Amino acid sequence: MNILKVLLSGLILLPLFTFGQGITVSTGSGLDLELSGEVELEFIDVEGAGGFANQDLTYQKVRNRSPHMRIDMAVLGARVNYSENLSYNIEFRFDDESAYVDKQYARLNVPGINTQFEMGKNRPFVSRKRQSEGYPLVGTAFWKGREAHINGTTEIMLGEKGKLTGGLSFAMKRPLGTDDAAEDKSFKMMVYDDYEPKNGQTFEYGVKAGIDIAGISLLGWYFMGELIDDWDWKASLKQSLAPYSNMGDETDVTHYWMGGRAAYKIAGLNLVGEYIRAQDGLLTREGAYGEASYSMKAPSFLHAKGLTFLGRQGFLNLVSKENSAGEELTWAYLSEAMSWDRQMTTLSAMLEINDNLTLKFEHYILGETTGSDIESSVDDDQTLLQINFRF
Repeated sequence: MNILKVLLSGLILLPLFTFGQGITVSTGSGLDLELSGEVELEFIDVEGAGGFANQDLTYQKVRNRSPHMRIDMAVLGARVNYSENLSYNIEFRFDDESAYVDKQYARLNVPGINTQFEMGKNRPFVSRKRQSEGYPLVGTAFWKGREAHINGTTEIMLGEKGKLTGGLSFAMKRPLGTDDAAEDKSFKMMVYDDYEPKNGQTFEYGVKAGIDIAGISLLGWYFMGELIDDWDWKASLKQSLAPYSNMGDETDVTHYWMGGRAAYKIAGLNLVGEYIRAQDGLLTREGAYGEASYSMKAPSFLHAKGLTFLGRQGFLNLVSKENSAGEELTWAYLSEAMSWDRQMTTLSAMLEINDNLTLKFEHYILGETTGSDIESSVDDDQTLLQINFRF
């Protein structure tokens, strides 16, 4: 079965490698179909020497400290243009074990009111397109996961260089799940996972507002609903966080997340700051990051189009609580990585050889608060070298 999937994906992707820029074909009904794709080939190395003799002696272990290579993802995208203002997008994602539909959504532009509507499965409408391979910690935790939604965004122009933005969203709440902080898959963190149907499904309602003017952009948002009962509080929170039942009413289904982002862009310099705070039952989380990047033309000896340097510093914490006796209760304990506070510094250099080929070199410096005196943090800094093919 795995061989069949590899052959099928190869047959689908072969025309795109051949044509380089992707292809546009006309269907039997006269509609235009645009095909595109992306493949990421990665070399990864985790801090420390590999081999059995160098494995961690504690409960938590890095799965593979030895340098290794992998295809992180292969994506085939298709877009059907029904008219100038209506389109449908779908993305198929392939990895070593599966092939599945990653995103699919329809978009309708209404020029008369300067509004775009979207319906389908995609990231929340407050997510941002990152430059680096690694996400900010709060991005992984809150807006990386795909949701099933209907949303609308309206823009009001302020002269030639400014605009106001507002939007509303209705979505199926994403279940609480796990994801990797960076490239190593050993120490999972709690996130809003990709949407999938759950018994007890609930809804999430969101609003956003922002302004862009003179290179400065500000955006704020608020999402609210209830936890999926009882998947979120029983299967995720209670089983993953040992102190959970001692923090209060374990059946509390309160759910919201809110945040804000500020950015400034001038010439090749781009500065971004973001803060998010979330409540899921008895668990309160907060995180933030600051990011600076600079893009320029690549030096001539590199024979490339552009060069970008990026640095980011961020954190994601589980906020401690007080019990009825006034004692401070913390979440962290060594045997469960989802209970840890985290910090991450990202350093990245990206060489854009042309419109379809980019080399990325990134280093992630990670810190964890494990709640243990024996192993207060883990040695899991990571280095990534990636070739990104787009077609």
